[in-house]
Amino acid sequence: MALVSVNSDGHDLKLSKGSRVAVVGGGPAGSFFSYFLLDLAKRAKTQIELHIYEPQDFTKQGPIGCNHCGGIVSESLVQILASEGINIPSNVIQNGIDSYVMHTDVGSSLIDTPLVEKRIAAMYRGAGPLKSIDFSKDSFDGFLLKLAIEQGAHFINDRVRKIEYENSRPIITSTTQGPQIYDLVVGAVGLNPRSIKMFDKLDFGFKPAEPAKTFITEFEMGKDMVDKFFGSSMHVFLINIPKLQFAAIIPKGNYVTLAMLGSEIDNDLVTSFLNSPVVKNCFPPDMNLLETNSCRCFPMINVVGAERPFSDRVVLIGDSSISKLYKNGIGAAFITAKAAATTAMLYGISEKDFQSHFWPACKSLNFDNLIGKFVFGVTHFIQKRKSIKRGLLRMINTEQLKDGHKRYLSTVLWDTFTGSAPYKSILMRTLKPPFWGGLLWKSFLGILPIKVAQLEQDYKKQSKSLGKLYDHAEVIVEQGAEGDTLYVIQSGVVEVINVKHDQDIHLADLTEGDFFGEMAIFEKGVRSSTVRSKGQSRILTIDQKTLLSRIQDDPSIAFRILQKLSERIRNIDHKISRMEASDRRRWDTRPEKVDSIREN
Repeated sequence: MALVSVNSDGHDLKLSKGSRVAVVGGGPAGSFFSYFLLDLAKRAKTQIELHIYEPQDFTKQGPIGCNHCGGIVSESLVQILASEGINIPSNVIQNGIDSYVMHTDVGSSLIDTPLVEKRIAAMYRGAGPLKSIDFSKDSFDGFLLKLAIEQGAHFINDRVRKIEYENSRPIITSTTQGPQIYDLVVGAVGLNPRSIKMFDKLDFGFKPAEPAKTFITEFEMGKDMVDKFFGSSMHVFLINIPKLQFAAIIPKGNYVTLAMLGSEIDNDLVTSFLNSPVVKNCFPPDMNLLETNSCRCFPMINVVGAERPFSDRVVLIGDSSISKLYKNGIGAAFITAKAAATTAMLYGISEKDFQSHFWPACKSLNFDNLIGKFVFGVTHFIQKRKSIKRGLLRMINTEQLKDGHKRYLSTVLWDTFTGSAPYKSILMRTLKPPFWGGLLWKSFLGILPIKVAQLEQDYKKQSKSLGKLYDHAEVIVEQGAEGDTLYVIQSGVVEVINVKHDQDIHLADLTEGDFFGEMAIFEKGVRSSTVRSKGQSRILTIDQKTLLSRIQDDPSIAFRILQKLSERIRNIDHKISRMEASDRRRWDTRPEKVDSIREN
């Protein structure tokens, strides 16, 4: 049991029935925090009031709805969200990414996903670039904000002007509302200087994060041209340009987004990159890259985490506290938001509580970022050496013909580009002899492959949604087969059957949001049932390593799975009871039974 913290005015620093919470910022960090805090409060049967302050409108195009981001949800985060019951709908996803194309000045190569499915989401944080005409998609930030509102959050479309303390409680004043007293204020304001300054003025030892300038722009090409030149691959560049750490082109419907990360990025560096023959060759030959971009900006990213982003009744999350170096800001928003929500609801809202239960998650990201700096240092070293880049391309093309677990270099690059794994995990894999042995061998021997490998699998032509598409009656999981993945239904219906004596016994129909195959995750055995598609369905897999790792970090995921299993057991018991009752009725109406009764 957590100790009760008490501040100077004698009030317990814990959330209880009737507590008021303010979240400043309705982006991913703010929405994740609100969603998880309210979910935990419902489980604890504690009714709290939560307000989200956000001045932007995520249904608008251009800067008014934009959150200045490349707009990628990594492979591991897609799986983690699915395990939490959060499935990104198809009307939010601009493209499902299933491969990477790595471009260098000595050639290009394709890195394919080991699984035949799309598990990386490309989307817009707002409604899209300025003056875009495609209104068929919703924004990712709007989707998350809606989830929080459905969970019980009150949305206030307003800008916070002042935060101050009065009698040890934080007070918020917005543009249209007078002072509002709260028990807890959560800062999810990104790196907005004006908003960060409000928290800095509270003078509790908070030191803001150190930002660096990046570059984001969109090029309008039309869906057909985007598919022709970029397909469902993200295109990344290892080009020897000073100060450039990473650059990627991401297909999104009618547009492609260019994201450039590094140190001191400015117009000259952008011009140098866009004029590179390697970059120009990715686009139609008559396209002027310096004139055809629609929106462009130089947003800031977090490269050094904040110091002490918490105090009594105040905590900062997401980019306001820590992010993942050059990658996956949405993933860091998820991690810090859930850690803060868990701390606030289960332990308390004192400085000591956040120090003990929230800060370790931030420190873990900070430590991983230190390793990330080394990883990107090695990447920058490789960018300058053509012989090693040739070796990279040769090794990648050779590995693409092997099973997934033997793709040493490909999986390292895949996780580096996607942000799907911690930098520590990436570094440890590079220390294995097959990695450097293969790279050094390929760097000085063999014939350089010039062209990008072309994928022939059907899934390259499927829709842009996440997961893998199954046709009617197609088997997804077969009874008796070995397995180590859990499946989440993105869309459609599947039926679960058990085969006995060559007869199919129907057990259940599962629909969007349901999962199956969980027993193979926890038990070393074979599949107990067959699952096949009813009509067309789209299924996302969650691998065993990802799920078990998340359960170890956050046992509440296991609680969700047990909750669903309990619900299924109740349904099966109810079905068995009805079957037994039906059998009794048939027994009672059998002719010989009726005759026997009449004779007696």
